[in-house]
Amino acid sequence: MGAGATGLGAAWDLMLRGVPVTVVDQGDLAHGTSGRFHGLLHSGARYVLTDTVAAGQCQTENLCLRRIAASYIEDTGGLFAAPPEVPDRLIDKWKQGCQAVHIPVAASVAVEGLNSRWSRAFSVNDGVINGYPLLQALARGVESGGGRVLTHTRLVGAAQVNGKIRKVILESAQGTQELAVDAVVNAAGPWAGEVAALWGDPLPLTLSRGVMVLFSHRHQPQVINRLDMPGDGDILVPHDHISIWGTTDRETDLPAAPSPDIQEVFELMERGQEMFPDMGQWRVLRAFTGVRPLYRAPGSGSTPTRDISRDFVVVEHPLSGAFSVIGGKWTTFRLMAQQVADRVAGYLHYSTACQTQDHPLPPRVEGVGAGGHAEPLLCECERVSSRQIQHYSGCSLTDLRTRTWFGMGPCQGTFCGHRVAAWQSHQLGIDQSDQELLKFRKERERGMLSALWGDNAVEWLLQRNIRFQGLGEPPK
Repeated sequence: MGAGATGLGAAWDLMLRGVPVTVVDQGDLAHGTSGRFHGLLHSGARYVLTDTVAAGQCQTENLCLRRIAASYIEDTGGLFAAPPEVPDRLIDKWKQGCQAVHIPVAASVAVEGLNSRWSRAFSVNDGVINGYPLLQALARGVESGGGRVLTHTRLVGAAQVNGKIRKVILESAQGTQELAVDAVVNAAGPWAGEVAALWGDPLPLTLSRGVMVLFSHRHQPQVINRLDMPGDGDILVPHDHISIWGTTDRETDLPAAPSPDIQEVFELMERGQEMFPDMGQWRVLRAFTGVRPLYRAPGSGSTPTRDISRDFVVVEHPLSGAFSVIGGKWTTFRLMAQQVADRVAGYLHYSTACQTQDHPLPPRVEGVGAGGHAEPLLCECERVSSRQIQHYSGCSLTDLRTRTWFGMGPCQGTFCGHRVAAWQSHQLGIDQSDQELLKFRKERERGMLSALWGDNAVEWLLQRNIRFQGLGEPPK
């Protein structure tokens, strides 16, 4: 259950061991947390002061992913820069923590644009994960091995016989179906508690939301971190030609990512200008929110979400054949998948060991989700062609956006949204295509409204007027 990094990673692991698998998600690939993160391939250096277990896991898996998923990793390197108020003893403690978990650290010069007073800087082996293509590769790998990936399909029930899970009940646009199973892996992220409730065993799950701000340019060539105790607004991550600044950490009760809180966005920008004095002049595209599923250990009380470990745990439920995996990081998804797959394979009496630490992921498909060169282009900002869109025939506009990246550039779909909807109308009909375009517009607007200043405000007004005039939607 769950077509994010951990769910698809577990399916890939089990498939390589010879276990038949079906992946189910209520949305598309990366519907939840995996599609709403800053993209950092952690060196682990962010956690050495507070969470040495997670720090060590990140460093080990960082090196592993560079081997098996090189085409989905950008080796940007990372910089940790200390504000002037940070004492030398904390920096020394940070260096010792990095050494303890084998994170390579080297003295570095501060980069252009960084506050000149932040002169104490150190390089580490951070990188950037290109998450959506990596998940698409995992899904292709699962399907090429005979597995199935069912998106927009919801788990609504489970049946047991003699204390063992034997069947799950699924709902989709095609109706209800029953699927016979020998085991279920609950990798549903923020929804993992709801899934576990179906077999009557609640999880000690705590949800934390985090806001991030996306800028239209790549302002730094490498990841830039604040060298201090973890806090809000302490990391800038470059992605292709854009930058992501984050993040906040607030407890929430809802698994679905809420609209970004405007006050949190302002607080992030204020923190950002401490590190980069001219950040207020950068062209902002939008803000977005992700929800972290955290494992709060029993007896830990009301620990603030910022202080909860980013380690993960595999839960084997009293209902035989039901497993959950919660917590962790994108960087550690392969390790999380391995540990839950070990449990499942043992339960099912499969003796084949994990192979994912040495087995390269399926290669990236050039021209599909990676910027093809075929004409005509439907999205100039992200160089998405009609051939790429056609490859995903039948997808909603939102799913097309995440699979090809159309509508993600500076115009935020203002123009390409209409072009892709017009192309889609030949498959879905005009009425349904118009409804898809309305949903797409509102989704793009949600992130723009929380960062409505400068060029982004002008862009939003243009998009708003096009929507009202082109689709006949009345102003509100």
